[in-house]
Amino acid sequence: MMATVVSAETTLQVSKDGPLRTLAEARDEIRKRRMETPKEAFRVLVGDGRYEITEPLAFELGDGNVVYEAVAGTTPVISGGRRITSHWTEGEGGIWTTQLPPDWLFEQLWVNGQRAVRAREPDHFFHYLVACREQPIDGGKRAQQTLSVRPEDIVGLEGLTPEEIRQVQILAFHKWDTTRRFLDSANVENGQLVTSGRKMKSWNPLTRNTGYILENYLKALDEPGEFFLASGGQLSYRPRSGESMDDAEFIVPVCEKLVVIRGDSSHDKFVEDLEFRGIAFRHCGMLTPRSGFEPSQAASPIEAAMQIDGTKGVVLDHCEIGHTGGYGIWFRKGCTEGVLKHSFVHDLGAGGVRVGETRIATNESERTHDIVVDNNIVYDAGHLFPCAVGVWIGNSADNHVTHNEIANMYYTGISVGWRWGYDQSLAKGNRIEHNHIHHLGKGWLSDMGGIYTLGPSEGTVLRGNRIHDIESWGYGGWGLYNDEGSTGILLENNLVYRTKSGGYHQHYGRENVIRNNIFAFGREYQVRRSRVEKHLSFTYQQNIILWDSEKLFHGNWGDDGVEIGGNLYWRMGKPVDLSEADTSENSLIADPLFVDPAKDDFRFADTSIAKKIGFQPFDASQAGVDGDEAWKERARSLSMPTMQQAPAPPPLTFREDFEFGDLPVGSSVSATPDLGGIQVIDSPLANSGNKVLQFTDTPGQKHRYYPMLSIQPKHSDGTTSCKFAIRLGNNAVFQHEWRDSSHPYQSGPSLWFENGQLRSPNRVLTTLPVDEWILVEVTAKLGTDAGEWSVSVSIPHQQTQTFDGLPLVSDKWNRLDWLGFVSQADGDAVVLLDDLQLTRTE
Repeated sequence: MMATVVSAETTLQVSKDGPLRTLAEARDEIRKRRMETPKEAFRVLVGDGRYEITEPLAFELGDGNVVYEAVAGTTPVISGGRRITSHWTEGEGGIWTTQLPPDWLFEQLWVNGQRAVRAREPDHFFHYLVACREQPIDGGKRAQQTLSVRPEDIVGLEGLTPEEIRQVQILAFHKWDTTRRFLDSANVENGQLVTSGRKMKSWNPLTRNTGYILENYLKALDEPGEFFLASGGQLSYRPRSGESMDDAEFIVPVCEKLVVIRGDSSHDKFVEDLEFRGIAFRHCGMLTPRSGFEPSQAASPIEAAMQIDGTKGVVLDHCEIGHTGGYGIWFRKGCTEGVLKHSFVHDLGAGGVRVGETRIATNESERTHDIVVDNNIVYDAGHLFPCAVGVWIGNSADNHVTHNEIANMYYTGISVGWRWGYDQSLAKGNRIEHNHIHHLGKGWLSDMGGIYTLGPSEGTVLRGNRIHDIESWGYGGWGLYNDEGSTGILLENNLVYRTKSGGYHQHYGRENVIRNNIFAFGREYQVRRSRVEKHLSFTYQQNIILWDSEKLFHGNWGDDGVEIGGNLYWRMGKPVDLSEADTSENSLIADPLFVDPAKDDFRFADTSIAKKIGFQPFDASQAGVDGDEAWKERARSLSMPTMQQAPAPPPLTFREDFEFGDLPVGSSVSATPDLGGIQVIDSPLANSGNKVLQFTDTPGQKHRYYPMLSIQPKHSDGTTSCKFAIRLGNNAVFQHEWRDSSHPYQSGPSLWFENGQLRSPNRVLTTLPVDEWILVEVTAKLGTDAGEWSVSVSIPHQQTQTFDGLPLVSDKWNRLDWLGFVSQADGDAVVLLDDLQLTRTE
C-alpha cells in the first residue's frame, strides 16, 4: 500500500487492482489510522473504473477532513447497480426475454446508459379519468378509490389474473401533484379501477379529467425502449433502433441510495470537511411500497441518492449524480457550508437538489443554511415522481443557487420556501441568481413556475435569471411565481419569455418588488394577480412587457394594494389598454427596440426608449453555467423535449350501475325541493346489483318537466349511443331527449314513455309493460353525418325491436351537448333507471 505524507496530508490510492479496492475500504483504513492520529487529513485518489456497491457508502462522525478525488484525467464511477449477464432470447414481435433470479426486484432499468421505460399505456401523455368515488375502509384509517375510466383505455388489462392486476401501478396527474398506487382490482368491461391508500386531499383530489397512466403489465410492452419484469424474474425488453442485444449493457439498481452522510446535529456533532471531486455516482432505484406514494407538492417525502445530515463543509465538485430513483442530492438536516458545484445531476427519478427540510427544527443546530449550489447542470428529472423540483429550498436561509442550467422536467425549476401563509418561515435571504431555467412542465402538470416561492422570505433575491418555455397542462405555467404568503422578495433583471401563462404571477403575498425585468410572449396573458389583501401586495415598476397575444393583465387589479407604474408595454404594434391595472402617468406604450425578440434575442438595438422608464439593461447571456467553454457547450448541447400540449380530454362517456350511490358523472338535477326528486336508492327491484336511480314525481312541481336529470356530453362527431334500463310505474310519463347548446336549442332523438306506449316525435313505436325492466338503446350519428337515429327496445319475453331511420326533431341538430331524462307526469309517479351507459365511436 502506498502512503505518503505531504503538508500534513496523507494520500491513499483506490484502484481496481488494489490494495484498496473501494471507497469503503479507504474510509475504513482512515478510521483505523485515526485511532492514533485523529486530526490527520487525508486525500484519497480514486482510479478509473466502475466500483459496484450493494449498500450506500456511509460516512459518520470522524469521517471528515478527507478529500475523495478522481485521478487526473479519469472519471471513476460508483454504481449502485448490477449488470445483467444472463442470456437473452428473441421472441415474437421483437420482444427479447431473459430469466433473472426471482429475488431481483427493480422498477428501473438502464440500457447502454439510457433509462428504459417501464411498460406503460398510453405511450404518450395520458388517459383521463371519467370519475372518482371514495369510501372509507379499515375503520376510516384508509380510503378506497374507485376510478371510472373509458373501457377502451384499459383493454390491455383484459385477461390478467387478479394477482397480475395487483402488480399494475397507476400514476395519476392532478394539478401540481402526482399519486402513484398499485391497483387492487380492475373491471375492464365496466371501466373501473380500484385502488386504496390515504383519503384524498380535499384541495386536490382525483377528479374527472385527471390524467393517468398504467404501468407494469406485459400487454403494455409495445414500444421500443420499454421493459417488463414479471413475477418470477422473467425480464422482457423491446430494443430501441440501433441497439444490438449481443453487446448491450443492462444495469438494474441494487441500492436505494449511493452515499449517506450522518452527523449528529441534534448534539452539535458534525461531519466536517468531507469532499468528493471528479467522481460519478450512478444507479440507484426505488421500489414502490404496497401502500404506494401519496401526493405531495414537490415530491417532498422522497429522499435522495446522496443524503446528507449533520455536516459542515461537505463539497461535491466536478461530480456526476445520475440514473436515480429519487432526488439527486439532499442537504437535509443540520447542514451548513455545503457546496455542490460544476456537477452534472441528471436522469432523476424525482428532482435534482434539495436544501433543508419541510419542518422548522426547534434546535437551531439542526437547521440547514448557507448552502451553495453553483454552476451545475440539473437535467432530465421526474421519471418516477413528475411533481419533483429541479432545486428545492425548504425552511432554510442564506443559500445561493447561482449559474445553474435547469431543464427538461415536468414541474417547477427552483422552489423556495415551505410555508402557506404568513406564519414563521426560515426561508430568508436566499439568492437565486443567473440561472438558465427552461423546458419545464412539458404539458403534464399545472400550477408551476420557472422559479416558485412560498411563504415569508424576507431578503430573498431572484436576479438575472433567464426563464423560458414553460408549458403547463391546465393552468399556471408561469415564469416567476410568488405563491401563498410570499413576502419581502426582490425580483429584478430577469428575462422571462414563451410561457403558457404569464411571465409573472402573485397568488398572494406582501411587499414583493418586481422591477427591471423583461416579460415576453406569455400565451394566455402577461401578468397576473390573484388575491386582494389589505396591505401592499407588490410593487411592479420599470419592467418591459412585450407580447403578441390578446390579454395583458389577468386577475384582480384596480385597488391600492399594488404599486404599478413606470413600465414599458409593447404589443407588437397593436393597441394596448392599460386602464385595468396600470393607470400611472409614467408608463409607456412603445417598441423597446430589441434586436430580434422573435428569435430570442432581447439585446437592445437602441436603449433610448427603455431609458425613458429608467430601465437598466442587463446581460441575459450571463445566466446559466460559466467557466470553461467545454462545460458551457455541454449545457448548450443537451437535447430538449418538444413542448406540446396533451391531447384534450375526449368527450364524456361512462357506464353507471349506481352501486356506489352516486349520480352519473357530470350530471345535474332540477326538481322542486321537498316535492319528489331524483336519488340513488337501495332496491330489491334493481336490474343489476342492489341500487337504482329513482325519479319520484309529485303534484305541485314548479315545472312539468321536473324532476329532470341532465348531462353535458359535448359530443360533436362520430356515433353516440345511450343505453339504459327503465322501469315505469303506474301513471309514469317520461321523456329522454338529445339536444345541442344553441339558443333556442335544437333537439335530435326524442323518446316519450307514456300510457303504455313508446313513441318518437312522429309515431308510436311499440307498447310497453308497467313495472318491468325495459332495455333501451338510442344511437345517432353526429356532425356532418347527422340526420337520422335509431332505437332498440328489449322487453321481457319478447324479441328485441329495432327502429331505424327515425327523423330528428330538428333537421339542424348535429351535436349532443345536453342529454336529458325527464319525468313529465302531472301526478304521483315513479320511474326507475339502471345500467346507464353513454358510449361513442369515431
